[in-house]
Amino acid sequence: MTFNKTKLGKIMKKGKMIILSGPSGSGKTTISHCLLSTFPELKFSVSCTTRSIRNNEIHGKDYYFLSVNSFISKIKKYQFVEWEEVYPKLFYGTLKNEIFKIWKSNQHVLFDIDVKGGLNLKKKYPNNSLSIFIMVNSVKILKERLIARSYKNSNDNEMNLNIRLNKAREENDYAKLFDFVLLNNIDLCQTKRKAIQIVSNFIHK
Repeated sequence: MTFNKTKLGKIMKKGKMIILSGPSGSGKTTISHCLLSTFPELKFSVSCTTRSIRNNEIHGKDYYFLSVNSFISKIKKYQFVEWEEVYPKLFYGTLKNEIFKIWKSNQHVLFDIDVKGGLNLKKKYPNNSLSIFIMVNSVKILKERLIARSYKNSNDNEMNLNIRLNKAREENDYAKLFDFVLLNNIDLCQTKRKAIQIVSNFIHK
């Protein structure tokens, strides 16, 4: 899919993006599903990743699962609007065409994305983006969630758990750079209600 610069400019002025970021286990995906079911004008942006596919995930729906070589090839071809090596040899990125395809369909883009990727998107699209950081400020709760998830996914192990916990502590330091911070320790229903209110105010203004 290709776009000329004039058409891209018109699409970008009209389209908006909702950026959900936060550490692994913070609840980004759960809140993302809630927003998608609440706002029909939102469309999920499918990211690319080099991590292994998990149980019940579908290529092209949850992620585009790529090899490291394929991912690097797309980097060299400037096909990503943003990308990060989140962990060694574990890449995540957003394809330019994914965003423009959604905007062209007169919908707004919803991202469930890593923290640095979210900040990169906010920096590139400051006027038509809303960034929300999902925070869990209890290491105990975050650890319990990650352990529960590890039982469902054979690819997660104790080493990965410790890496993700350490990274979560680092990522929480970036929370202040986002437009909103939502605390998602215990009351998920309250977090969902706040997310719906924030997003509604943004896309309907």
